[in-house]
Amino acid sequence: MVQPPLSSNITCINNYAVENAIQEALLAANVSVYHEAILAQWNDGEDPDPITCASFTTPTKPFKIQCAAFFSSHEKDVDYETFKALNDSCLVYDGRLVIDTTFHTNDVTIRAAGPLTKFSNRYYANEWTHSSFSSKEIGFQLAATMLKLFDPTLEPVTEPPGDLDRLIPIYKGAKIKGGLLPGPYYYLHVGKPMIPTPLDVQVTQGDFGLQIITGKAKEGNYFRIHINKYQMVETITCLSSRPFPTSNYITLFGQHEQLLNNLCSRHREGLITD
Repeated sequence: MVQPPLSSNITCINNYAVENAIQEALLAANVSVYHEAILAQWNDGEDPDPITCASFTTPTKPFKIQCAAFFSSHEKDVDYETFKALNDSCLVYDGRLVIDTTFHTNDVTIRAAGPLTKFSNRYYANEWTHSSFSSKEIGFQLAATMLKLFDPTLEPVTEPPGDLDRLIPIYKGAKIKGGLLPGPYYYLHVGKPMIPTPLDVQVTQGDFGLQIITGKAKEGNYFRIHINKYQMVETITCLSSRPFPTSNYITLFGQHEQLLNNLCSRHREGLITD
């Protein structure tokens, strides 16, 4: 496995215990991991069909790996064909397709949503994009704004005055990540939309709230739940060596701790062990 240079010190998992367990699982499976490597060429610059080897450069020395298949999981970006199509359509593009808070591009007949887009600079919210929020909630809101175009019997929605269009929408749906990781481990993370911040930094904040951790990631029974200062479930992380009911855990997001049988007080009393 070859890892390219990281653009941030915050990983997609953002949890040292989980990351360490995955790294040990890769080591146990005899998977070699190369860091800070950039793909230079296939097949020594010859015909790439089929791919038999790949060459990489690193800050120290280049290397070459023989391969029967090549799977790229590099950071998602906009390919040339997509960029050219947007540019030829005279749509404003600034690293991403620029939209307003109602999904409009600079062409009133074209709407857009998803990680390909970014909010206009007039909102002063460049750190927030649709990729920061639940894609399901984004899709629901886009459908709601377009529904009146397909069903004229609906009552028209009152549009806010133009001078009030200065803030990006507030989306509250949970961001959900999960899958089967090396080990094998079953992984699930549910959290609120937020600008990526190292977990260690989050925990040190005065208004962080309470986190409850049971089990150990390396033993395949790790569970972490974060209750915010309002006693609401804000984050859930689970790493298990056995399948678990993900839908049940997802429904815990946004619930008050009293609905969980006064979870916080029972934790302080030492009544929760797993």
